[in-house]
Amino acid sequence: MTDRPIVIMSVLVGLLSLTGWAGQDTKEPFEVGQRWKYQHEGPRPGSFEPNDIDGERIIHVVGVIEEPEGKQWIIEDRFTKDEMAKGRLYVNQERLLTTIEFENEKGETAKLKYNPPIPYQIMDMTIGQEKTIETSLKMESADFTLPSTMEIQRLDNETITTPAGEFVDCWHFIFKTKSIFKIKIIKIPFTEERERWYHPKINGLVKEVYRKDPMKFLTWSQEAYSATSTLTSFGKEGVPREIMTARQVENTNQPSDSPQPKTSNTSSAYAVILGMGGVLMIGIYILRKRKKV
Repeated sequence: MTDRPIVIMSVLVGLLSLTGWAGQDTKEPFEVGQRWKYQHEGPRPGSFEPNDIDGERIIHVVGVIEEPEGKQWIIEDRFTKDEMAKGRLYVNQERLLTTIEFENEKGETAKLKYNPPIPYQIMDMTIGQEKTIETSLKMESADFTLPSTMEIQRLDNETITTPAGEFVDCWHFIFKTKSIFKIKIIKIPFTEERERWYHPKINGLVKEVYRKDPMKFLTWSQEAYSATSTLTSFGKEGVPREIMTARQVENTNQPSDSPQPKTSNTSSAYAVILGMGGVLMIGIYILRKRKKV
């Protein structure tokens, strides 16, 4: 098994959610249509308001695109009780997460890129091993950068029983991410943790527990909270035509005049992201306060 993704990251760096695996062969990491359903309990991970949404979480491989550096799979991650925004993750052949795209209920989109890319869901590590990754999440349209440090541990394999069945010897990881939200001279650190159980039989997560530490800035504060997603089913399902655009999926003969997502401008880009992760609400709060002064 190659350590190429780790070598690339170590060369580039000398950082949020999600881990990768270098394949043993040239087999592609995903197939369009692969889908995993979860019973979700608690708030939406990363949300600003820790309100329980419960319901279902659905992760679905909705497309694949060809780029100069190779293929990228588009993986939609959504919650049935919180449809205000959808997240699409762009994952490359090395199972590295390169880009996150958010779309709100108005059809506005915003893209954030990882530099360097980070692993998706799992990482090439032996049991007991620990690794640290540095990265930055950047959105050029809003002049926003979120530097982060991810500490990863692989724990002993565990057997997990879910509504989808019993999964023996799940790969068990803990990802602890420390980030710094910065606007001008203001810096607000925050920490979140994702405990994950992955199984190669389903090529995905069997269970995930998300924990967010408390946050505080001046008179504003947010309590700690946790959320759990447990697998209920997995398999393949067709992708709705409306999201199989020519931009997203190769070999799709959709007319060139098909509706395309609207790119959000600087002012609305933050609002788009708020539907997915509430930490940016702090920035909006600060900016509004400044305008009132």
